[in-house]
Amino acid sequence: MKYAEVAVNASGGHLNSFSYSIPSLLDVGVGNAVWVPFGSKVLQGVVVELTDAPRVPVTKEIIGLISPRTIISPERIKLALWIAEYYLSPLFNAIALFLPPGFERRTTTFIRLTGSDTDYSELNVDLKVFVQTIQDNGGELPLKRLQAKFGVNRSSSMIRELLSKKLAEKTALLESEKVKPKFIDYLKLNLDREQINNLSVRLREKGANRQAAVIDLLERNGGVLPLSRVRNQVDCDSSTLRLLIRKGIVARQPLEVKRDPLSKYDFALEFPFTFTSNQQEGWDTIKTAIEKDTASHQSRVIVLYGVTGSGKTEIYLRAIDEMIRRGRRGICLVPEISLTSQTIERFYARFPGRIAVMHSKLTLGEQYDEWRRINRGEFDVVIGARSAIFAPQPDLGLIIIDEEHEWAYKQSEKTPKYHARNVAIRLAQLTGALVLLGSATPDVETYYRSQKGEFSVTELKERVTPAGISPLPEVNIINLREEYKAGIRGLFSRMLREQIAATLDKQQQTILFINRRGLATLVECRKCGYIFGCKRCEVALTYHLASNRLICHHCRKTYAPIKTCPRCHSDDIKYFGIGTETVEKECKKLFPKARILRFDSDVATGTKEYANIVSSFRSHQADILIGTQIVAKSLDFPGVTLVGVINADIGLNLPDFRSSERTFQLLCQVSGRAGRGIMPGRSIIQTFNPEHYAIKYAAGHNYIGFYNNEIKYRRYFGYPPFNQMVRLVFMHSNMEKCHAEAERMAKVIIALREKKGTIQLKIIGPSPAFHVRLRGKYQAQIILLGYDIHAILNDIPFPAGWVLDVDPVGVV
Repeated sequence: MKYAEVAVNASGGHLNSFSYSIPSLLDVGVGNAVWVPFGSKVLQGVVVELTDAPRVPVTKEIIGLISPRTIISPERIKLALWIAEYYLSPLFNAIALFLPPGFERRTTTFIRLTGSDTDYSELNVDLKVFVQTIQDNGGELPLKRLQAKFGVNRSSSMIRELLSKKLAEKTALLESEKVKPKFIDYLKLNLDREQINNLSVRLREKGANRQAAVIDLLERNGGVLPLSRVRNQVDCDSSTLRLLIRKGIVARQPLEVKRDPLSKYDFALEFPFTFTSNQQEGWDTIKTAIEKDTASHQSRVIVLYGVTGSGKTEIYLRAIDEMIRRGRRGICLVPEISLTSQTIERFYARFPGRIAVMHSKLTLGEQYDEWRRINRGEFDVVIGARSAIFAPQPDLGLIIIDEEHEWAYKQSEKTPKYHARNVAIRLAQLTGALVLLGSATPDVETYYRSQKGEFSVTELKERVTPAGISPLPEVNIINLREEYKAGIRGLFSRMLREQIAATLDKQQQTILFINRRGLATLVECRKCGYIFGCKRCEVALTYHLASNRLICHHCRKTYAPIKTCPRCHSDDIKYFGIGTETVEKECKKLFPKARILRFDSDVATGTKEYANIVSSFRSHQADILIGTQIVAKSLDFPGVTLVGVINADIGLNLPDFRSSERTFQLLCQVSGRAGRGIMPGRSIIQTFNPEHYAIKYAAGHNYIGFYNNEIKYRRYFGYPPFNQMVRLVFMHSNMEKCHAEAERMAKVIIALREKKGTIQLKIIGPSPAFHVRLRGKYQAQIILLGYDIHAILNDIPFPAGWVLDVDPVGVV
């Protein structure tokens, strides 16, 4: 007998697979989706391994196949196993990343009364009310609805009593399918041209004008049309169509309709431009790697380190084209969903009809259809945000990660907390694909690996604009301490104000960058010092002028503006801090004739709004664009000649060892938006810390200088890439229990460290997290820094409430 190891879609977050026997008549392979018994339920599972012997003495049989086709390839099953192991994730959570959209179906537990004529008169009052509730809903109700009405403990007690008296039974039903192929009824002519002409004339002679009109309409449109369109254009009723179908003149048949997310776009074709000598040199290096690696099916990682505006996208396009010539396909990742539209525009213009798009903003139907078409090999390139790396692209030869330094490639919301760059590199190793990591400011850890020889580096040192080879923007650093000494108290230094005015006079465009949303980031009572914070999160609220609301930027809860202090009842309330709305308000006051657009997540709520703002500014329907970090990412506005950074210090002193790197990258990227057209650009950076190395090197566009400084700091303190980091966070609604559990876990880890002799492991904490409370739960954290951390963590059973983040990004 054969056995299968199955990752089961069960609650509880199981880390391992379960052993099942395979019935003799069932053809099961790795990557098949199956139905399996699990306790009293029937659940979904995916086969991850076939074995000759089970890992347990007693096994149950697989019930059957969900689909006869393999839904996850063997290479991607191996990748899912690696993700679960490396990111310390439940196995099915990792498997689920690769499943078709809408595939997961949970079972719902129902409580059903056993008979309609049963006598319930001897039950107590509570049980009678409970039973009556079920009777009023047709004799059965989902367990969750009963728990919501009567409480978990109370309903559990009453259900136990009903079950023991055999007055009720528990049943489990699968959720209905979330998404299916979309079909539309079509009408199809069953006649040839000569028969059509003769029949149409005879029908009109008999007065059957509507029947003739239907035939003529179908004939003019190739013999096939959607039923709804025929009804609308001919204005015929169902009886007319039924008569034609009964006569065999037309046939009614359902045809699958593709829900194509790109159908609403109209792209102009584009052709390759002539490379400069530096670009040609870079492309030759990559082309040689493609030729070598596709012949040997070996994986390689190339860092495409090119200054802003150096032509990295054209390199991507040619690399994809070269792979297609060799019978292989590609995936291109962008850091934000909002950036997919402009990437699609460039790629579709070069490869019309051969581009798929995958991201979470598509409808479930669009995601489902795109996944199936990708799986069938209908596209040469898949474009999307980080989750597109899990697309079932066959014959994978190239993975492009644009702006590879971006933190958005790290999944931080749910488990597994993977990094798309690491997943891509592992996928490439399994498939023999080439990985291209593009950036003007490579991640420090990426560049370190290239210096060690793990990755190759190809440099694009020159900016290329419509005017030819052009200089990078001139950058001026403004010391805000000196501005304050001179009596300047506004948001804009003298130079920035003068340059904005001069840019407006020349009818050129300006981008103003401030990495905070809202009007005021702190609301405080000036009498007692009370700070208005979120009731669910221990963070200050931000005031948004447009909505006239105080908003928590973590849980999104909103509050009405407060006029009196809840502590001392004073009405002396002051709004402090600056955000995009503050800058917008000041701009309108200083430059009343300027056309101003604001670009942050409050106004760019979806891909459509994002595209509208980009299109408006690119077509010069606005003079000044004010935005958060979204304006620093891969945008190309030829009319922008001035970039102003309102405050470069935001984020510089956060409790995060990467804060300097993040500041350097943002300043370089946003400054790089200036001077991408025929006119040269300038950037003005305002700061209270002009001597900080991140700001100085950003002003000089000096990545190597920054890297050398940063890597010394990392080496001295033992931060990545010199050690691995894992962040453990425990969340609980009770503060004392939260910290007690964190203390207990720290002792467990210390004991294991001593037992294993892992002296290199450094334990920081436990301590309150940077955000002490979020969404109603307190947070305590432990930071582990060292080698082979998995060897310790794999031996620890983590109870519910713990979240493990391997290679964390952001505030730690």
